[in-house]
Amino acid sequence: QWFSLCLLAAGVGLVQWKDSSGSTDSPSSSSSSMIGLGAIVCASLTSGFAGVSFELMLKSSSKSVWLRNVQLALCSCIVGIGNIALTQQDHLTEKGAFYDFNGTIAAVILSQAYGGLLISLVVKYTDNIVKVFATSISIILSSLITIFYLGELSFTMTFGCGLFLVVTASMIYSAFPVKAKTE
Repeated sequence: QWFSLCLLAAGVGLVQWKDSSGSTDSPSSSSSSMIGLGAIVCASLTSGFAGVSFELMLKSSSKSVWLRNVQLALCSCIVGIGNIALTQQDHLTEKGAFYDFNGTIAAVILSQAYGGLLISLVVKYTDNIVKVFATSISIILSSLITIFYLGELSFTMTFGCGLFLVVTASMIYSAFPVKAKTE
């Protein structure tokens, strides 16, 4: 399973890789690359720790998944509203909080809420690793939709290799389930 996780990381990395046609060997571009790499490593570590603590919170508590989701949503709303109040004061006073709010925005909000509920159910009844695999497959599917339906990306050899690695990692992970420890 560790091997499948490494394959998954490599596959998602390849899918997200942007081929650069021009060569930029300036010191500032290599510095920016290192800052970007550091940011990705930090984001991955904090996301991993957050996922594990979320799983622990859901599985070790007798409270329902729905109550936990409401608690997390309220915390997110407080932070979001505080951010808007601090950074968008001029916009709020001129146009109001719901300026340009339409059906598309409502659909995105509902989609995100539904996705959050699904994630919490996956984590509650399986584990955080399954959520990571599901997220990786959703990245692949989103990229394929962007390539073939929207036409905004092109199918490259790098993308194809990454796609192969993600599918292979998912198959390997599901073929060798974790054995329960006996005490």
